[in-house]
This record gives sequence, C-alpha cells and structure tokens, in this order.
Amino acid sequence: MKKKHFMILGRVGLIYYSWLLVVLFLCLIFAYESTKAINWPAIITGILFFLLVLYTYFNSYWQNNCLKLPFKRKINENKQPQLISRFYWLTIYQVKVTELEKYLLLRIEKQN
Repeated sequence: MKKKHFMILGRVGLIYYSWLLVVLFLCLIFAYESTKAINWPAIITGILFFLLVLYTYFNSYWQNNCLKLPFKRKINENKQPQLISRFYWLTIYQVKVTELEKYLLLRIEKQN
C-alpha cells in the first residue's frame, strides 16, 4: 500500500511545528541583522529549515499497520486511523496508539 503523508494537529503538532518555525525565525533574524551582501548564517539556517521541512514531510506517514512520526520510531499497530471530519479536500483522522496517546492527523485528499 502507498504511504499516506499528513500533518500533525493538536498539542503534539503545535509543539513540533513551533520548534520548526523557531529555525525559520532565526534565519530571518540573521538575514535582517546583517550588513553584508551575502549572509552565510542566514543561508545555512534557511537551508536547515527547508531540510527539516522535507524530513518532516517524508517521515510522517501511515501504511497498512504502521504509523511513522518524524520524532518517533515506527509504531506498529493494527488500528487504522478513524475519520473525524472532512471538508472538501481536507480530511482529519484520529489515531489512538495507547490509552493516553492519540494523534490528530490532517491529510489533503482528492474527492472521489
């Protein structure tokens, strides 16, 4: 089965993406505070931000019986994500891994 990529919602997603945006804000601070034409710290942190975005996209997916989050190992579960709501092409799923761990996932899907 094909990998289904998603964005993490809820408290976990808020914390993860806020730390990801800290790298972007550092890049912008380095860029605006510089007086040089080529600002290497801003370029390096900008490249780091885009690499982290790509890593996040390619390492957050689910398949038949596994869930992969960018900050965790693969979670092998036989539970499929439950559909919570759908709005045009945006779909929200919920995966309950353990009694205390549940993740909300946002996925962009085409309507059939």
